Amino acid sequence: VIDVKQADILMSRISPNPNQPRRIFGEKSLEQLSQSIEEKGLISPITVKQSKNKYIIIAGERRFRAHQLLKRKKIPAYILESDSNKDLMYMALIENIQREDLNPIEQAKAYQYLKENLDSSITEIAKTIGKSRPAVSNILRLLKLPIAIQESILAGNISEGQARIILQKKTTQGMISLWRKILKNKMSVRKVEAAVSKNRKWQKQLENIENKIARIIGVKVTIKKSKKTGKGFVKIHFDSKTWERVLEALGIK
Repeated sequence: VIDVKQADILMSRISPNPNQPRRIFGEKSLEQLSQSIEEKGLISPITVKQSKNKYIIIAGERRFRAHQLLKRKKIPAYILESDSNKDLMYMALIENIQREDLNPIEQAKAYQYLKENLDSSITEIAKTIGKSRPAVSNILRLLKLPIAIQESILAGNISEGQARIILQKKTTQGMISLWRKILKNKMSVRKVEAAVSKNRKWQKQLENIENKIARIIGVKVTIKKSKKTGKGFVKIHFDSKTWERVLEALGIK
């Protein structure tokens, strides 16, 4: 059970939530928000929980920061009383999601925190925040991307849609290569999908040729060929037992 009361709280007694899902606060948007608050007042109070003689922000850190810019001494707040950190974390997450303030990586890290630190299942997270289980799973998969790509999503350089396509690559090198290509050529989601689909067909063709050669000579074969230059090589895998068979298949005595 969560009890709620409302009061004006001294700014000096308020601290940001270390587990706050939102990680990026744009200076320009904060300045715009502070200007709006100065002109119209704070429409929606922030939400906090009491921690000894201080208050921890549960929802509304942007509004708190905007008040700091205005050098206000107090801020209207809803004060929550609950022994459940899970409940409070969910409230912070839901508030940010409803406001559409969270970047996909921020969402993913919030879900991960709920899973690893508060023993929440994907099903529980999905049900509580009003999303489907696959939607939560897809967001969590973004944390499998290399850190550089995660930071690129946080910075807004690539979208969640582009990131999901990058995840289709099987290796870190492949992911990084596609990510750099997207940034360099400013590729839309549709163009990235087309490029990946074309490359998939190309790889399938090479695999078919590898299999045909392997059936002829009786050992594994790997082909590497550049689409740009047309150059490449054929690698034949053999050991001392299969060496003679390879030579015979190639007509070498």
